[in-house]
Amino acid sequence: MKFTCVIPSFLGQYPGAASRRDEKLVRAVRSVLDQTYTDFELKVIADGCDLTMEIMKQFADPRVEAVKIPKAPLWDGAPRNKGIDLAKGEFIAYLDIDDFWGEDHLRKIVEGLGEYDWVFFNDLIFSGGEWVERTCDIRKLGMNGTSNICHKRELGARWAHRGYAHDHHFNQSLMMKSRKYGKIATPEYFVLHIPGNYDI
Repeated sequence: MKFTCVIPSFLGQYPGAASRRDEKLVRAVRSVLDQTYTDFELKVIADGCDLTMEIMKQFADPRVEAVKIPKAPLWDGAPRNKGIDLAKGEFIAYLDIDDFWGEDHLRKIVEGLGEYDWVFFNDLIFSGGEWVERTCDIRKLGMNGTSNICHKRELGARWAHRGYAHDHHFNQSLMMKSRKYGKIATPEYFVLHIPGNYDI
């Protein structure tokens, strides 16, 4: 199997949470299942969240598995680490519940992987009434996140940092795991949760 997609899901309230995350979880899952590149599995990790488990009952696709873990602290790596532990795919890709993939997201990543152990890429945000490409700089805090990477499972990467910058710290750890990485052409990761605008 080529890919494991990991979606951590907590649908309770916290400061800065996006609205209607129950609906957005469904949209996120469907965007994975609608991929034109079909060699993948999906792990939805319910972060102590019964509502996530209830919502996931509507998806009977054998590629989908929902697993509940004890509630982790906010911005903790436990949900994504559980997804890695369960993964069978050669590569791990991530999706946040308030974002979604275009149908060619995985296909475009495959086209860029080559001999890389991990890759990073730009994403797309909705701004001024249109989709705008946002630059990812893997070395700068605040300019890279979970949406911007895909990595080999065999690297043994773990989400160890607790806090809002956990994604940046994880990406920095990938640099220490392998120098066989590169930036690839922008696939189709659409970021809907824009800081300061929680209704999108």
